[in-house]
Amino acid sequence: MVVGQQSKQYRAPSPQTAKRSYTYDALMRLNNIDNCLIDMQRSRDDVISNIGQILEREKNKLVLKREKSSRLLHLSRYHAEIADQSKALEEDRRRIITLRENIRSRRVAMEEARERHQTGKEYLEESLKILERDRKTLSMTTSKICTCQKELVADLLNIFPIEPTHTDTFSFKILGVPLPNSVFTGCDDEQVATALGFTCHLINMLAYYLGVPLRFPMTPMSSRSSIRDPITASLGDSRQFPLYVKGADRYRFEYAVFLLNKNIEQLMNSQGISVIDLRHTLPNLKYLILSLVSGQSSSSHQRKLTSHNYTIPHTIASTSNILFEEEEGEVSKSSNTSNKNTNESLQKTSRGFKVGV
Repeated sequence: MVVGQQSKQYRAPSPQTAKRSYTYDALMRLNNIDNCLIDMQRSRDDVISNIGQILEREKNKLVLKREKSSRLLHLSRYHAEIADQSKALEEDRRRIITLRENIRSRRVAMEEARERHQTGKEYLEESLKILERDRKTLSMTTSKICTCQKELVADLLNIFPIEPTHTDTFSFKILGVPLPNSVFTGCDDEQVATALGFTCHLINMLAYYLGVPLRFPMTPMSSRSSIRDPITASLGDSRQFPLYVKGADRYRFEYAVFLLNKNIEQLMNSQGISVIDLRHTLPNLKYLILSLVSGQSSSSHQRKLTSHNYTIPHTIASTSNILFEEEEGEVSKSSNTSNKNTNESLQKTSRGFKVGV
């Protein structure tokens, strides 16, 4: 069956359906085309071989061109880096110049500071010499002041002698007028007022000679002396208190005696002397005067003077040195005289003076 079908499909063409074959011209054209193709292949092969030869011949040049281009690229990069480094180098150079200027200015400042230091050192050495000289001057002045104070206090003790009354252990009299120790019951009012007036005058003079400003200012007027309290705030306007009983309130009089004893305590504390009993008016005052005359409080008082930082001008120091060189002999003479007066006053006034201090 299959064979019958194939026979039907491959039937021979009829003369009417047969096509024309290629003509001679067409075959010649095909032959020419084939020859052209062959020639083109040969030309191609020749061109390829020529290109290969040329490439083989120009190989080194191409390699050099590639290397040249790559090296030109690297060179441009290097030029950019060189430009950056040049800028950084310029900045570093400017920074170095600035640092050199700073170093130069600092060197100049150090030289000036060294000169100032040397000048200050010389000035310090000179000032130390002046200070040592002034200290010696101050010591001599202090010694002279203490000597004068001793003489003045000894004179005050001669003017206002304080002696025991021999009636009681702590009973004393001033200028022959007895003064009880803050207990005035049964005593003569005028006599007490007179003794308090002498005591007030003596305390006032002691404070003046010792350079101690009293907390409670006093007005010495013999038997009509008074004392003022500027400290206590509760007193109001009545701050003046009488040191006499006649015509005054008793409590105001007793308060005035208390303020008087406080002034004595202030003077004793200024000389480094402690007070055992504040009520003992004349015993405390006697003990203070004897301490000043005998020199027991002079050392402490001298330490107080020398412990402060005194500033004495150079001209005053040089002038005082000349004066002290001239008066050194007189000071020694006056000190001997004061020692004699002190010994005599001690021998006169220390008899019967027994205070439990």
